[in-house]
Amino acid sequence: MSRKQAARSPRPRRRREGRFGLSDLVVVLLIFGIVTASAVPGFNRFMRSLDLNKQVQRVATMLRVVRQKAIADNRVYVVWWNAAENRWGSWNDGNNDGKRDEGEATETPVMLPAWLRVDRSGTNPFPSDSLRFLPDGSASASGSLIFSNSDGYTRSLSVVRLTGMVTVQ
Repeated sequence: MSRKQAARSPRPRRRREGRFGLSDLVVVLLIFGIVTASAVPGFNRFMRSLDLNKQVQRVATMLRVVRQKAIADNRVYVVWWNAAENRWGSWNDGNNDGKRDEGEATETPVMLPAWLRVDRSGTNPFPSDSLRFLPDGSASASGSLIFSNSDGYTRSLSVVRLTGMVTVQ
């Protein structure tokens, strides 16, 4: 073979080992897309359950703060809720009549998200939509409320009458 023929003949291509081609990248992206698409709904449900926990803890904290105010101020405080409107509030019941009167300090009502449903417990319901915390830390009644979201997750908030203890389960 002459030099001219050797110069004209194409060089044999070397296989590039250790590098990824376009087809490899497409396969990896396709697998990643399938895994992501199957994981997103479960992740969204998980995030909504965390949001439910956060809202229940928010209400429990409000109840605990009102109880502490009753003890610290040596006064009766009333917590009220409206499950239909998802509103909660409290006031300092200066004359201990259980009714909101002119001049009694009232906290701004707290709105809960519209997706949150609040129901009375079937086994341990509160007798009314309000609860009094007394200066000794006790509550006027025991009961539980059930908080739920559209995914079927539920959390229970309970108050013990004798101690005023607020628990979330």
